Amino acid sequence: MRFFSEEKVSEVRDRSSIVEVISDYVNLKKAGRNFRGLCPFHSEKTPSFMVNEEKQIFHCFGCGAGGDVFSFLMKVNQISFPEAVEELARRYGVSLPLQTASPSQTKEAARREALFQINELASNYFQEILTRRREGEPARQYLAQRGIREQTIDEFHLGYAVDRWDGLLQYLRKRGASLSMASELGLLIPKGKESWFDAFRGRVMFPIRNLQGRIVGFGGRAIGTGHPKYLNSPDSSLYHKGEILYGLREAKTFLRQSDQVMIVEGYFDLLMLHQSGLRQSVATLGTALTAHHLRLLRRYTERMVLVFDGDAAGQQASLRLLPLFLEEGLWPKVVLLPEGEDPDGFLRKGHLEDFKRRIAEGPLLMDFFLDRLAKIHPVKSVEGRAKCADEALAMIQRIPDVIQRDFYLKALAERLELEVSLLRNRIGRGLKGRLRMETGTQGPLSQRYDSRAEETVVRLMTQDPRWVGRVLEERIIDEFESPSLQQIARAMEEVYRRRGDLPLSEVMAGLEETLQEKLRRIIFKEVVFEEGIEEKILEDCVQKIRERRLKRDKSELRKRIREAEKETGGEVPEALLAEHQALARREALLRKSGP
Repeated sequence: MRFFSEEKVSEVRDRSSIVEVISDYVNLKKAGRNFRGLCPFHSEKTPSFMVNEEKQIFHCFGCGAGGDVFSFLMKVNQISFPEAVEELARRYGVSLPLQTASPSQTKEAARREALFQINELASNYFQEILTRRREGEPARQYLAQRGIREQTIDEFHLGYAVDRWDGLLQYLRKRGASLSMASELGLLIPKGKESWFDAFRGRVMFPIRNLQGRIVGFGGRAIGTGHPKYLNSPDSSLYHKGEILYGLREAKTFLRQSDQVMIVEGYFDLLMLHQSGLRQSVATLGTALTAHHLRLLRRYTERMVLVFDGDAAGQQASLRLLPLFLEEGLWPKVVLLPEGEDPDGFLRKGHLEDFKRRIAEGPLLMDFFLDRLAKIHPVKSVEGRAKCADEALAMIQRIPDVIQRDFYLKALAERLELEVSLLRNRIGRGLKGRLRMETGTQGPLSQRYDSRAEETVVRLMTQDPRWVGRVLEERIIDEFESPSLQQIARAMEEVYRRRGDLPLSEVMAGLEETLQEKLRRIIFKEVVFEEGIEEKILEDCVQKIRERRLKRDKSELRKRIREAEKETGGEVPEALLAEHQALARREALLRKSGP
């Protein structure tokens, strides 16, 4: 395994021109401080692919792809990180002495590869039983009854776990695989010291692959009376349910081509959609959608369609996801199937054209939510109208975009035959404050440039390294409320303290993918501060962050004092009184330093 020192990787990065490299693949044109072109990773007619030479990063606002010069070459040429480093080193004349991997790195890499190999062995075993052995006949009949074709079985590497306690156990033992590692992956269950039995028995098996095609886990569907009906691998060092979507590896090309993704709940729903030509489909894995799932899908498309069962439970499952979608700034549609139907059964009955029509005509999930509220609460009565308004406003205030939020406020007012001003008053102080910040022109300079003070601080840090020093002087990062912005700011601080400069591509390398995308969006968002007022903007932001932190600390202290009074019959411990006095001093200092 090839390893290069951090210093050499940094040298290659610093010597490379990201605009020069990407220009070999994309026709770039100057656009202000950036370069713009058509994204090479998804189909688009309007350029949304941005490159910044100064900061040595790229970002596509269409599919979410982004990173530094290394990640571009890795993605566009489907090569590994060491291969990208070597290619750029040759191009820019940097010598690359190899650095030997540490014993711990070598050991961990070998262990991880062994886990992947065990999953591969298990998949081969399950598939061999299904496709070649007599014991697989019950599963073959079951899949045929469910309309699953041989081509689909081969493409998704479906298999069968025989209804025995030691089928896989004996198979792995004969091939010298580590049984304790197989237990760690959830394939075997321990029953004593150095003793195990098969976890999956009498089940059709669905290998679950990551985007690189490696098997990270399995799902199993009982074909007899086994319980539970579906059994999934537990989370492991390879597999995290909240990060993996079944079928995404097979669907990702079609997501880009169609600019759409259909999200279903079950394995068979997914297989039937793919068989029906609707290959832009993925499935959750026995868990609800997560923010990570949505950010993963957003790399390919923002047009999302929920296709759940047509009963009340399916509708409720769709509605439970609405807050998550809204907070991620996504507007999914929902497909409404007839009562009692699921995607798999509906398509097996030959209703493909009807299914496509329902996709095209499906309402936005937000509109479906409002329609359902109007049915639950009789809006002709004052009480029903008030309940409908309260539930709708609780959802509307989650919408981050002020224009979209205002649209739904007006739509709700029209539905309920109320003045929109009444709804704005009822929505509460929190939302009113957000509306003032985002639409008004008064208030501190930081609010006029960005409603989120912490994001403005991070943006200032990206624009000029000297602001990193000023931010560190203020010691304000510890007071950030946003965990993601705090992680980004700390990564910038760490690189700045080590290098005395701020190469953002190096900052990116130390962040997980979702944080990298967030930082890229901040960088490429065109915000030009008026010359000479950056210091004032920073001061306003610091003041705002400290005021918000003080308010939270005071609230928490009041709660602790009330709890202490209940326990002591009205006496307040001296330690809490001392904290109260310290907060009072902080408040006085803030007022003194404020605008």
